[in-house]
Formats: sequence, structure tokens, C-alpha cells
Amino acid sequence: MIFPNYWMLFAILFPMTAAFILQLLHHFAPSKTGGWILLSCGITSLLTFGAAVSASSGVRVLRLGGWGADLGILLVSDPLSAVFLFISAFGGAAAVWTTFTNISKSGPSAEQWRLCGLFFILWASLNGILTTGDLFNLFIFYEILAVAAYVLTGASKTREALEAGLKYLVLGTVGALLILLATSMLYMGGGILNFALLSSVVGGIPRGALAVAAGFMIAGLGLKMGMVPFHFWLPDAHSSASTGVSMLLSGVVVKASFYSLLRVTTLLFPAEQAGFSIPDTLLVLGLLSLFTGHISAQRQTSIKRMLAWSTVAHMGYLLIGIGCASPLGVAGALLNSFNHTAAKAALFLGAGSFSTLSGSKEWRSFTGLGRRFPREGAAFLLLAASIIGLPPLGGFWGKWMIVLAAMEKGRWMTAVAVELGTALSCVYYVPVLFRLFSPRRSEDTPPAGAFHSGMLFIALGMTSLLLALFYFVPSLYEYLISAGEWVVSPALYRDAVLGSMIP
Repeated sequence: MIFPNYWMLFAILFPMTAAFILQLLHHFAPSKTGGWILLSCGITSLLTFGAAVSASSGVRVLRLGGWGADLGILLVSDPLSAVFLFISAFGGAAAVWTTFTNISKSGPSAEQWRLCGLFFILWASLNGILTTGDLFNLFIFYEILAVAAYVLTGASKTREALEAGLKYLVLGTVGALLILLATSMLYMGGGILNFALLSSVVGGIPRGALAVAAGFMIAGLGLKMGMVPFHFWLPDAHSSASTGVSMLLSGVVVKASFYSLLRVTTLLFPAEQAGFSIPDTLLVLGLLSLFTGHISAQRQTSIKRMLAWSTVAHMGYLLIGIGCASPLGVAGALLNSFNHTAAKAALFLGAGSFSTLSGSKEWRSFTGLGRRFPREGAAFLLLAASIIGLPPLGGFWGKWMIVLAAMEKGRWMTAVAVELGTALSCVYYVPVLFRLFSPRRSEDTPPAGAFHSGMLFIALGMTSLLLALFYFVPSLYEYLISAGEWVVSPALYRDAVLGSMIP
């Protein structure tokens, strides 16, 4: 069947087109702008979901322009990219809906509609990163994503947001340069940029050049995903941006970089050729990210900054999962990715709403808000429990699979470190929850207003999704294990893509 292959293309082209149509509508038919945003959000989410479903059972390959794979543009999706396309479908829709709700509540302006257009451009580039089949277009999509992300980060124009956007711009440019250097070295050594073809000839690249390219690529993509020690931009960017942007950056954008790291390192840098063990390197970086994120989060008084540091820690869990170099470890990382997207996006939404109600970004000002708004408070409680990794929520199962994978490999201290991470996260989440449900004192400022119904819908929807994961874990397990096989056995991807090119 040919049509299923085009889901990938439509998931890129439609949101990019929708962004430009949005600007035209604002000038010529402003009353239609809001409806177009919601319609475009729904269609983009549906197209992305369709691309994920079509790839969940096998590889989908689309050759554009009739060129050969060594020169042409190739879109590829497989069971691994399908997981992240699901994340893009749900996380992107939640972020756009939240931003639209905020705009509708505060009164739309031309600048705010332009920001919605940037959301769709960023969403299109995300889908491009998840489906591209070559290094050149991976770099191009990252540059498109970066421009949109930098502007969105500083869009609120506060001092903190502008500073965060500038940091993101400078360090993001460094990351892009490192990726470009690695790409250039691989092209010089192999003569092609297609993932599958380059994977088949990587053995002919000198070991020293391949090792340097691997270092550049890990550093560049690690910077994009906020991996320690390249994480300096992330806490500022994720905490200073508006709520919808924070949801997208923390819930979806960093996962795309994690996917790229998975795809590129396993296909192009085998240990016997790179001269060092990529999984061991990522495992060490994961442990550094885990403890740096959790320990730094404990020192934060700003709720959004605390959540941002928590994201750094969760990048550590993902890196540890792939560092175990087993299908079970990768499966745990994938499940943890999905759980983190749902929970962290909704936590940022709740944090933004509680900050508005209390008039402060400090979580110590949230006294009694969980009692005043019991549904929202209960949702925040369950979301935090899932991020911590308490059973039977989705966060527990992802971490438990990583622990089992570490023990299977004989890495007992790694397994202990993952469990210790759960304890460390309790240290900073539990006081926030205690403050939410503490009785309000007479000297506390009373909450101003109430939760917006649209935001409540998203928060409760994400909470329900995490609760439902408990029932679907057995059926998801086999699929995630099969997706993990595509990571630890790169020949599966290479052979499937090369086989599809045969007329």
C-alpha cells in the first residue's frame, strides 16, 4: 500500500502550511483565526497519529523526487519512531490547546497569533526530525525547530525570558555546529548521508575520524536534549517561557533529540568501529544527569524551575535505559519518555495555573490551593506521583524496566542509582504537595479566580492517560520490546530500508 507512506509527508507539510495560512487569515478574516488554529491542531495531531500507527507494525519508506537514496530525500518511520510520533501527536496538541486557551482568555493580538504560527512550524520540524532518513535533513529540521523555539522562549518579553532565549540561542547554535561538524566528517569518510546506506559503509571510515564524529554528535544532540554537562540552557528556558511553550519544550522537544541520539548512535557508531563504547558513555552521562537534576531541583523555590531541573534528571533515566544496551532497557526508556511527556506537560500546566491563582511563582505560596480546587489538586498529586515513579502509575513501570535491564547486565549499582533517584525526587515533590493540601492560614493571600475549563480538561485528560497506562502495560510491553530490538539491532533498520529501495 502506497498511501500509508504519505502520512509522514502530510504530518510535516500540513502544519507548515497551516502556519502561513494563519497569518493570512489574521489579516483578511480575523474572525476565522481561532477556528483555524483549533482545526489545524486537530488535523496535525491526527496526521501525526496516523504516521505513528502506520509505522507501528513495520518500516514505512517514502522516496521524494524520484532521486536515488544516496542523493534524494528519504522519509522513514519504524516502530521506534512511531513511539515518538505518538508523543508528538499528544504533546503538540496539548501545548497548542493551552496556548490558544491563554490567548482566548487574555484577548487575542496580532503578536499572539504569530506565536501560534510558530507552534505549528515547530511541530512540523519535530515530525521531520522523527521521520527523516538522512543526516542532512536532520540538520535542516533542527535549524527550523531552533528558530521557532528561540522566539517562543523569549516571547513573553520579560527579563528572564529574554535572557533564557538568548542562552538557548547561543548554546543551541553551538549544538548545531557540533552536529554539522559530525555530519561533515561522516560525509567525508562515507560519501553519503542516508542513514541506512551510511550504516552499511561506516566500517570503511578511519577509526579516529569516527570517534571524533561520535563525540561531536553526542555533544551536539546532548546539548539539544539538556544532558549534563550540556544542560545550562534548559532550566532557564523551560522555567521562563510561557506555560504552553514550557509544555512543548519539556514534554516533546527534548524527546525528539533523545530519539535522534538513539537513531544516530546505534546506526552509525558501532563500538568496534568508534573505538569506545557508546552505551557505557551514555550510561555515565545518564547517571550525571540523574543526580545533577534531582539535587538541583531540591534547591529551587520557583515551581517551574523545579520542574525544569526535574526534566534534566529524567533525561538521565532515558540515557541509562539505552546505556543498558538491551531491548528491555530501551523499552523502559521509551515508556518513561511517554510518561514524562504526559505528566510533565500537565504539571507545567498546573504549575502555571497555581502560580496565577496565588500571584507568585514560588511554590510556598500555594498553601491550601489543593483544598480550594480539589479536582485540580488531585490531578497534580497523581501527576507528581507518576513522575516520582510510584506504583501503579506509568512512571513506575518505565523505571522498573530500566532497573530490571540494569540487573540483567550485572549493573547492580546502576539499578540502585535509579531507585535512589526515586527517593531524591520525593524530597522536592512531597513538600509541594504538602503545601498544596495544607490548611490555608488567615494571613495567606486568597486565590484570585479559578481554573480555566480548557486547562482543567487537559490536566484531567493527561491524568486519566497515566492511570490507563497501568492497564495497558502488559500489551504495551511486547510492542516496546520490539521497538527496543530496532535500537540494539541496527541491522533491522538498515536491511528494511535498503530492501524497500529495491524496485
